[in-house]
Amino acid sequence: MEFIIVLLVLLAVMAAIVVNRFIHHGNPFPFHKKTQLFTHVERSFLQLLERAVGGQYKIINRVKLADILELKDNADSKTRRAALLKLNAKYLDYVLCNADDMSIVAVIDLVNNTNKEGHKAVPDWFVSGALEASGIPYVRMKIKAGYTVADIQQGLAAKLGNIPMAPLPLVKGTVKKGPTRPVRPLTTALHRHSTSRY
Repeated sequence: MEFIIVLLVLLAVMAAIVVNRFIHHGNPFPFHKKTQLFTHVERSFLQLLERAVGGQYKIINRVKLADILELKDNADSKTRRAALLKLNAKYLDYVLCNADDMSIVAVIDLVNNTNKEGHKAVPDWFVSGALEASGIPYVRMKIKAGYTVADIQQGLAAKLGNIPMAPLPLVKGTVKKGPTRPVRPLTTALHRHSTSRY
């Protein structure tokens, strides 16, 4: 009789463990939505980059290296496997594409080199080598506060040459909002001014 009681207790404990495991670890989709798609720095840089290139180019974000590069047909199977693994593991911050046909113009990566562990602080020889071998310009821009549209255009022009960019605004600073013409007839204003003297 004691053996049956011990066996029942063991079965109850085992059942509790199994149920607990299914409740906490059995969910095949243990996800929740991120609050933001981009960090503050990425979002700010994207807005400046969009203004810098204007409508001539489209900007695609967080692109796998495998999405913009193909392996040559003459690569052996071992090299193909190793290269595909590396291509699928590497992500690029921004890809600049021609607005008309979406052909790739350049790759832009943000670099946080405040320390060696910063985001892409150490240049990735595989990424830079693969892009260079494919003839795609690779622009690494240091993360810093106070970037302007002109700074980004100069950084891109230094690497890409004279590709057309969005024109810089002619007026610097803020433009005062308000009426651009008189809001009341000039004759009425003059009449009031002349009668108020007497």
